[in-house]
Amino acid sequence: MTSIERLASVQAVAHEGDPILFVYGLGTDDAFVDTAYRVCGVEQAVWQLLRTAGFSRIGFYSLTQKLYFRDDDSRRTARPDGSAQSAPQLTWQTRRMRTGFRGPLGDRVVQSFGGGPAGPAAAVPPDAGPARPAPARGMSDPHSIQMFNQLMRDEKLPTALVFVNAAETLRHTETARWLAEFFAGRMSYQANAPHMCMLLFRQATLDDVCDYLAGLGTVPALTEHARRQLSRHSRVGLIGYPEDAELTRLVHLLRIGTGLQVADWPALPAIVRAMIAQSEEAMRWDKRLRRLAREGAPLDLATLREHGWVGSVVQDAGGVWERLARLPGLDAVKNHLETMRWRLQADARLREQGVVDAEPGSHHLVFTGNPGTGKTTVARLIGEMYRDLGVLRRGQLIETGAADLVSQNVGGTVPKTNAIVDRALDGVLFIDEAYQLSDQRSGFGQEAIDALLARMENDRERLVVIVAGYPAKMEEFLAANPGLRSRFPSANVIEFADHDPGLLLTILLNRLASHRLALTETLQADLKTALTGLHRTKRTGFGNARAMREIADEIRARWAERTRGDIDQPADRPDLPDRLRVHLDPQILDMATLLGELDAMIGLQPVKDQIRTLVNQMRLRQRRGRGKAAAPHLLFVGPPGTGKTTVARMIGQIFRTLGLLVSGHVVEAGRSDLVASYIGQTAPKTRERIAAALDGVLFIDEAYSLSRGDDSRDFGRETIDTLNQEMENYHGRLTVIAAGYPARMHEFLASNPGLKSRFTVQVEFPDYTGTELLDILLSMAASEEYALTPDAQQRAVAWFEAQRAAHPGDFGNGRAARGLLSEMEARLGARMADVADDTDVREFSIFRAEDVPDARG
Repeated sequence: MTSIERLASVQAVAHEGDPILFVYGLGTDDAFVDTAYRVCGVEQAVWQLLRTAGFSRIGFYSLTQKLYFRDDDSRRTARPDGSAQSAPQLTWQTRRMRTGFRGPLGDRVVQSFGGGPAGPAAAVPPDAGPARPAPARGMSDPHSIQMFNQLMRDEKLPTALVFVNAAETLRHTETARWLAEFFAGRMSYQANAPHMCMLLFRQATLDDVCDYLAGLGTVPALTEHARRQLSRHSRVGLIGYPEDAELTRLVHLLRIGTGLQVADWPALPAIVRAMIAQSEEAMRWDKRLRRLAREGAPLDLATLREHGWVGSVVQDAGGVWERLARLPGLDAVKNHLETMRWRLQADARLREQGVVDAEPGSHHLVFTGNPGTGKTTVARLIGEMYRDLGVLRRGQLIETGAADLVSQNVGGTVPKTNAIVDRALDGVLFIDEAYQLSDQRSGFGQEAIDALLARMENDRERLVVIVAGYPAKMEEFLAANPGLRSRFPSANVIEFADHDPGLLLTILLNRLASHRLALTETLQADLKTALTGLHRTKRTGFGNARAMREIADEIRARWAERTRGDIDQPADRPDLPDRLRVHLDPQILDMATLLGELDAMIGLQPVKDQIRTLVNQMRLRQRRGRGKAAAPHLLFVGPPGTGKTTVARMIGQIFRTLGLLVSGHVVEAGRSDLVASYIGQTAPKTRERIAAALDGVLFIDEAYSLSRGDDSRDFGRETIDTLNQEMENYHGRLTVIAAGYPARMHEFLASNPGLKSRFTVQVEFPDYTGTELLDILLSMAASEEYALTPDAQQRAVAWFEAQRAAHPGDFGNGRAARGLLSEMEARLGARMADVADDTDVREFSIFRAEDVPDARG
């Protein structure tokens, strides 16, 4: 018995006795090649399927032809007199129907004048497939529906009615109410009624069919039945694109019938796989292959690519494993896939021998890694791999994201997700940045996850899902739903590591070469050094190959601007992007230039001496060339107001100039920036602040506040533990400066055994002397264009000393100077409030002794 693989799901349900079956899909208008190598349309294919399913009487209905039959047996059993056809009538005449049959005119039948036979002139053997009959005459829509009901009352002959072009029929029929009642009656339970109605829709999905029926509003029972079928997430009734066996039969038919040349017989399976991966109709391939036959061109992959008939699935010559091997880098990925390959092949052979009868393991995969590491490229190959290994029949790749799966409207997410899954069946559904589905605080991302899980279970033999994203985010995604973890076991998680500097350089040079851009040896050496530094300081989300493409395009743009159209000039060091220059070996400045800003600060001589010693040590390591010196972590201990924050900002710039840090920026943080109020939030909060400070300085003032004795309910210790670990993880990319009172900072170091070994440099900030505080006050006043008389300066020094003596534990030093200036300004304002308008304007900017508070006060 002949068959067509695309109709397998339709044939399976035809045996189950469902009273109404929806057949839909882009294949309903396609040509079909059955296993007997015969080409037919959908009506002939459906007739053959229904006859195989055991239906003795098969009728078809369309708007133009009304009710008609494609074989003599069905025609004979449907006619009142039991004949296959009646003789041509030249005049109108009436007669009675066979007992038990009635129509809109009772038991009367009106035959048309000169109508001719209602069916084809000659019967067609069933095995050959019946030909389409000429249009019937003399039957109206009401008459056809009466005939439907009459045929369905006959319990002896299993009857199938096929509504061709059902969408047009339901919209334009003249008897919409009668047809709605007919379908409603078919929904009711009827014992011993082995009948079925099949409706052929051109809509691509069952969702589209449901939407169309609901929009009509004239067939509510039919609409509800379609929704019930949709709720089962079943693709029963779908006619899709041809599979490899059918296209292979088409190739052989055209080889014999048109002289189509197959250049390489062993390569024919790969050629057919490339054809089916394009998801196109058989009739389209029929036209294309006939064109090759007319042109005398061979059927091979090169010819298909030349005509643009095969797309992204087949980009390179050779098998899928050869193409995987040619991908640069990805050694861990290749090893994982190679292991998976042999495991699947072993399982298949064991099952063939009956040794393994359990269900195969999950084929769904998780790809973790930064952008530009080849995840999408490998996902395209996975479809072909699984197809070659017998896991998938088609192997096409459908790329999607959260926005394609989630609707903003209530009730819209599940149909949207199911529509995407329908397109991916027999292939691979690739969801990039899948964690966005679970990251949604509002919206319908969870609905998409639930719908996806249901389809992964219901269609587990026809669907492979690959989810991809950043490692930490994907771990959160899998933990968001217990069902996800069971569908994506840990053995199926493949990590795509960042490309190493050598591979990044190769990708960049290849990109520049594709632009036909020559490079000087100097620029090539600079790129090698810069990419090594870029790789060392990469952050989460580093773009890898994507970043190299951006750099290549930026170099080309700078080169074009510099050369002004002189394309014979090679790209050189001036064309190197600024963001890469920071990774080149720095120019070592003289100490006066490097520490000039620090030396200009008032006082702090012990601090200056320690920083100078540290800088000399770093410069020595650089000059010796014994590896890259790492920026150290520092403790700033001393009372408040002694310039610790100001010096920390200078340290960032000094380390950047020395090449120890890439950016040298300073991120300031206190306890509230690092410690959360709830369990589980402190470590992420601390890591977020550290990430912001990478390649610069994290300055933690009053760091001792993170440790509060033995209070186990305090989360500050979690911050200390996290900080201790991250300081090691980002060694050379981060400088942490912890500041505070000397005694309290010793408690801070004792709170974690590892902290003392992390902070290798301790800088002591002494109190300012009275004279130094006066200099600070004068500097602050000058910045506001104020001046102090000698008497005011003496009173200010006395005030500082008195305040220090009164508050020995928390004297503010520089902060005290700022506070004193504010108080003096207020006193000056009060003193000058009532002076004459003709007073010298300079008097408004001079602080006198009476403007300085009394030291005893």
